[in-house]
Amino acid sequence: MRKSTERRLSAALPITLFALLLLLMTGLSGCASLESLVAGPTLTPVPPGGDPVNPPRELPDFTLTAADGTDLSLSDLAGKPALFYFGYTHCPDVCPLTLAEMRQAAALLDARADEAQFVFVSVDGARDTPERLRQFLPQFGEQIIGMTTTDPERLNRATEAFDVYYELEDVPETQAEYLVAHTSSTFLVDGEGRLTMIFAYRTPPALIAETIEALLESSSNTG
Repeated sequence: MRKSTERRLSAALPITLFALLLLLMTGLSGCASLESLVAGPTLTPVPPGGDPVNPPRELPDFTLTAADGTDLSLSDLAGKPALFYFGYTHCPDVCPLTLAEMRQAAALLDARADEAQFVFVSVDGARDTPERLRQFLPQFGEQIIGMTTTDPERLNRATEAFDVYYELEDVPETQAEYLVAHTSSTFLVDGEGRLTMIFAYRTPPALIAETIEALLESSSNTG
């Protein structure tokens, strides 16, 4: 497991009254925002938007299990841009919101949505079985591809490729079995398997859609 350069987490952490007041003062909500209070030297949250990877970074191949139970590799997705998000289905807030925004981005692409791919990678393979993914993901659109694994080495190859952080956290005195702190960015990979853009949490779907469309146009002009 490696810490992301953005290190924004999605997990319910114990908070003090002081931290709660900071949340109210800054207009932040949800457990992902708590990370911005405890992980960095400043209380200013990372503004939503895209951070270009220049030059694009070629990603090492990795293989996980698709929602249909078959092996699925990064290389299998070659040929189309793919928007990746790492999370888990029991996430109480950030993951469902981000998946809903991915669905909005796909809708904004309209007819061109089929030219891109939207991928959800679970960092909680113990609970996120292929069957669980098949039940959970359709509520965010049929276009989202699910990937999971119970093999820590396989998962770490995927998370390390994107520099994604994740860690299981016990939450005593709650009904939750455990939560998972994790990077909440989304990652845009071009059709050649290169990381081209990192989107911060809560980046507007319209901006994500525009970036994907620009990548599609660039690919068609050079193809």
